[in-house]
Amino acid sequence: MAMRIASACLSLMLVASCGAEMAEVPRLADESIAEDAPKMSVAAQRSPQPSTGGFLSALFGGTRQAPQPEAAAPGSTEADVTEASVPAADAVKSDIAFGTRLPYGRVAKICGVADRQLGEKIAQYPERRPKHRLYDSAPGSTRPHTFYITGFDDGCARQFTAAMAVFGSVEMHEQLRYGLPAEVQPYSDTDKAYEKLKRRVCNKPRRKPCGSRIGQMAKDTVFLSVYERFGGNSQWMNILLHGGDIVAQDRKSGL
Repeated sequence: MAMRIASACLSLMLVASCGAEMAEVPRLADESIAEDAPKMSVAAQRSPQPSTGGFLSALFGGTRQAPQPEAAAPGSTEADVTEASVPAADAVKSDIAFGTRLPYGRVAKICGVADRQLGEKIAQYPERRPKHRLYDSAPGSTRPHTFYITGFDDGCARQFTAAMAVFGSVEMHEQLRYGLPAEVQPYSDTDKAYEKLKRRVCNKPRRKPCGSRIGQMAKDTVFLSVYERFGGNSQWMNILLHGGDIVAQDRKSGL
């Protein structure tokens, strides 16, 4: 009993002592604060934590943080990334996928394929400083298969199907064309296109040889004859190449 009374008295003494000390501490409300004193602001530097909702979450504005965007690669900008993901407007596109088999008589553009993937080079024109190169995808085969020709200004090859294909010079064309009357061998699209080129380069009229400027004409002008079969071709395809492009294409028949 005496022990309980002593403990109670000790507690009362501690409370009284604390109360006396707190009485000496001035309260914030009793102090005068200057109007121009700097105000405190609470920095919102909370570590990101998943929101659990509830009253406390709503009270303190605790919401789930939005995902941050991925950082760009060092040295790159948003404009760089956007530009790299958009293909160039003037990029040349293939007419067909590489490896597509074409019917005889059709020529298609094929881009982005290395020359070594086109097969074996079997011919080139001119022989010195060649402009065009002819590739055979199945050398030795007598069946119709894929051929490629390069040397076009757009950097793409041209693909066609044939059993055989050969270059024909403008000199040979003139010998054959002007040695036959038009009634025997009518003028085709490639013949007419050549006449226009000859008039511009050689300054010669229709049905007249190019003359002294034939060498200049031959630098970037050549015919390509395309045959569907080996031997016995009653018809074949002619392609006129000039200035890094196909200017005319048609089919011819034998006499």
